[in-house]
Parts: sequence; structure tokens; C-alpha cells
Amino acid sequence: MADVNVRLFGVYRMDTHISQTQLSAEKLTDLFTKLNVLTENRSSIDFKDATVFINGELCKKRHKKLTDGDEIWLLSPASGG
Repeated sequence: MADVNVRLFGVYRMDTHISQTQLSAEKLTDLFTKLNVLTENRSSIDFKDATVFINGELCKKRHKKLTDGDEIWLLSPASGG
């Protein structure tokens, strides 16, 4: 398990009332599961809907292995008109 820092932005931050948290997870998919438990599913956060950055780099691999100290940014989908 890796101890990582997770930051939420946009709608995710507003819906969950969490701007930053620390979680332990082996893979990115595990992180999403734990995050949804933590937020008591107030706002379902799914990999396919989120823009994910790990240590400043865009990540498109849902099963990406995490390492201690990783900084994960989760950005909600953009909308507008």
C-alpha cells in the first residue's frame, strides 16, 4: 500500500466538501473505491469521468500502481454552454 495525497477540484470539491486528504491504496482503482467510501457516496467519483493527474502528469491508466508520496489531483468534468 502506498500513502498518497489526494486533492479534489471543481464539482468534486464542492460536492464532497473535501479539498485534500491522504489515503493508502495500491492502485488508482483502489483509491477511487476508498475515496467514495470516505465521502459516503455524497458524490460518486469515477475514473472514467475524472481527469486524473499523478505528480503533475496526466494519467489515463485506471490500474496505475501508486507509490508512497504520490500527489493525485482529481478534476471534475468541465461543463458549460
